[in-house]
Amino acid sequence: MKELVEIAFSPVNAFFSIMCLALLLYWILTILTGLDLDFFDVEFDASTDIDLDVDMDADIDNYNPDVDLPPKNINSEVQTESAGIQFLRYFNFDELPLMFMLTILFFSIWFISINITYSFGWQSNWIGFLMLLPNLIVSLFITKLLTKPIAKLYRMIDHKGEEEIDFLGRRCIVKSPVSGEKLGQIEVMVKGDPIRVQAKGFKGASISSGEEALIVNESKDKKYYLIEKFQS
Repeated sequence: MKELVEIAFSPVNAFFSIMCLALLLYWILTILTGLDLDFFDVEFDASTDIDLDVDMDADIDNYNPDVDLPPKNINSEVQTESAGIQFLRYFNFDELPLMFMLTILFFSIWFISINITYSFGWQSNWIGFLMLLPNLIVSLFITKLLTKPIAKLYRMIDHKGEEEIDFLGRRCIVKSPVSGEKLGQIEVMVKGDPIRVQAKGFKGASISSGEEALIVNESKDKKYYLIEKFQS
């Protein structure tokens, strides 16, 4: 036990050991206090990379009109995202709460680093630090592998554990500008709760922030919705 503690808090492993303890404390507080998992979550916006997920109040009513929705043909829609956003999406960081993803990632890095440094005696030399880079890469793929089945389940429910919400046909408020190629954010009121989702302009439509729009379709990969200006 003493040897494990010494290795865990050696120069190479100390940072990850401290982070794992901090994450463990976070989950204990979450269980005891009911802290929302989405409190530290991030939103993926191609125009601004990553924004903190902040709930905004909006005075808009639920709207579910009888409309003829256009057919789901969005082959002409081209999603333009930065390399950083695509990287995070690839490793499922857009599918699950950020703290959950970081917990798996850091514990994976810590576990691999502890075993490697113990086996080769690298806990205090520069080779151990060099090994952190391949360790990070391997841990990212481990995180992706472990979270893939969980992400499928998580997509079926919203952040409060309710059934998936059908947004098609609902009115929304545009929170960041959208166009046919530019991904932005919209806010929809559902049972009094503001929910933010990603969206693009339907048929290349450009809609400015603050305007009211109508959700008319959904992308094939279910990553974002297509909206058009709401005609009152």
